[in-house]
Amino acid sequence: MIFATFAEVLLPVLVVVFCGFALRHAFPLDMRSLSRVSLYILSPVLIFTTLAQINVAGGAALRLTIFSVGFSLVIGLMTWIIAIVLKLDRSSVAALLLCTMFMNAGNFGLPTSQFAFGDDGFQRALLFFIPQAIVSQLLAVPIARSGQGDGYKVIFQIFRMPHIYAAVIGLGARLSGLELAVRTDILGQLFDGMELLSGATLPFLLLVLGANLASGVVIEDRKLMVVATVLRLIVSPPLAYGLTFIVGLDDLSARVAVLQASMPTAVNMVLFSTEFGARPRLVAGVVVVTTLVSLITLTMLLSVLR
Repeated sequence: MIFATFAEVLLPVLVVVFCGFALRHAFPLDMRSLSRVSLYILSPVLIFTTLAQINVAGGAALRLTIFSVGFSLVIGLMTWIIAIVLKLDRSSVAALLLCTMFMNAGNFGLPTSQFAFGDDGFQRALLFFIPQAIVSQLLAVPIARSGQGDGYKVIFQIFRMPHIYAAVIGLGARLSGLELAVRTDILGQLFDGMELLSGATLPFLLLVLGANLASGVVIEDRKLMVVATVLRLIVSPPLAYGLTFIVGLDDLSARVAVLQASMPTAVNMVLFSTEFGARPRLVAGVVVVTTLVSLITLTMLLSVLR
């Protein structure tokens, strides 16, 4: 049962991740440019085309959004309390929060949800990911700066995010009844082109994830690495499961939400920690370790959720 779950869901994902890993070992890659292709083109197009034809009820979508934001805040509060008990310095607290609050719901979570739960599950996974992407921009910068960030700069950074505009336009198209996917006029033809582009998003995200993992792992502060890994991969699933009842998610939404909340640490947290000096070597190590360990934890979790 467990091996079958791994083979059906995670193995196809890992094939693409390994290709990205091997590619970076074979050739020099400009990771910043690859990340920009994902951030400014592919991810927004995927968000737009999915939301423009989404079949999730408005109430369910709202509850998933509340769950996504609420979970990050709850696990963040738990992490902060643990940091106080451990008497960590400011930069270590910031690094630990970055590692536990923000999961890889995009690169890893979206394709995994697609394989595990099909198109309906993928749509719900996207509804989890969008608020996560926004919250990460809203909170990751001030956390990485240890509370010393300029609020105006944070707000400006948020409104630079294409995800927000893609979500608004996509939902607007859906609510207006345009039905872009079935139109045969110029709007429908433009949408066909967007869908063609969105089809490249998930494999591209996995290639970028594999390329990022090729940088290797540096063991720095073994104790904090263990704490971050346990919180991200072991504590998160039962915590998320309990929160699904509080928020009132339907069965499929709850399973997708628990899966997404149990993903390894988001790769882009390395960028924030490097930019603002929040122990980047520790954060980079946690990203690699949680990604590798998650192959075990996610396999076990998926065998239950499916």
